[in-house]
Amino acid sequence: MKKLTLVLFSILALVIVLGACQAVAPVTQQAAPAAPAAEDPNTYGMDHKMQITFVTHDLGAGVFAPVRRGMEDACKQINAECEFLGPQAYDPKAQVAIIEAAIAKKPDAIMITRPDPSAYNDVTKQAIDAGILVAAFNTNDPAADAEMPIPFVGQDFTNYGKVWARQVIKDLPDGGKIAITDCCPGHYALEERNRSFLETLEAEGGDKYDVVEIINTGTDENQVYQAIEAFYQANPDVIGIYGVDYYSHVISQFIKNNDLQGKLHTGGSDIGPGNQEGLAEGYTDFALGQNPYWQGYMPVMMLHQLEAFGVRPSSIDTGTDVVTPANYGEYDPNYR
Repeated sequence: MKKLTLVLFSILALVIVLGACQAVAPVTQQAAPAAPAAEDPNTYGMDHKMQITFVTHDLGAGVFAPVRRGMEDACKQINAECEFLGPQAYDPKAQVAIIEAAIAKKPDAIMITRPDPSAYNDVTKQAIDAGILVAAFNTNDPAADAEMPIPFVGQDFTNYGKVWARQVIKDLPDGGKIAITDCCPGHYALEERNRSFLETLEAEGGDKYDVVEIINTGTDENQVYQAIEAFYQANPDVIGIYGVDYYSHVISQFIKNNDLQGKLHTGGSDIGPGNQEGLAEGYTDFALGQNPYWQGYMPVMMLHQLEAFGVRPSSIDTGTDVVTPANYGEYDPNYR
């Protein structure tokens, strides 16, 4: 009887175990339910991949590296195919030829710089007539804009000149002889910066400042250095050399190479390598930034939204940042 009871008990236990396994098995072996398909964040309502071309007037200027980075980031976000083109040195005629070649490829959008008042009117009209979306970035001459208006993402150059002059006044409160380096006479942005700078310096400087010369340097950095060196050798009583363009960072290199820290003051446009080192070490008094990353990023997003959603683009002032040794750590030159 005990054996029979033991057998029955064993059978009952086996049945319970088997039943439990059957109950659990479907749960442990069943594949996890598929996650619902997420919306593709790169479509933004588009039914095709946009083709976008940027064409600058001076591909060799380092300020366009963060512009290009902004373009690339925006193009990834909207799943667009983008390219960044331009002559290696400042050359509006060569730039126009590149724009014409880009039009022939029929992209959805072309972004251009317009530093010359008349060089771009025909090619801008040609692109618009071909149904291509067009905007300006970094530089847009108002005379060109009056003839052929397009949205512009870039700096207010008149305001830049005011900020620049006031920073020099702060830098050299007792005044003195100074000079300006300029790579590209005739370039609208640089001409307007200089004009506004001189006007503000005269109005607010109390007749204490003597601008000895605007030094035409070109865009080859070896030649820029040689021009600065020749000028300083001829004018050793100058106490400040300030740059209106990206190549101003070469002034900082000149100061370091000649042990002129604290004797020759400088400040200039953008945060090129020489200015980065000078700001970090304290012998470059300031640099003026224009948020170049935005100049690449925002035109892509605006023109995409126009095509995808019909949102009308508008011009954006990317501002003028004053970067000094005191706040240099807050800025990343790869983006600013």
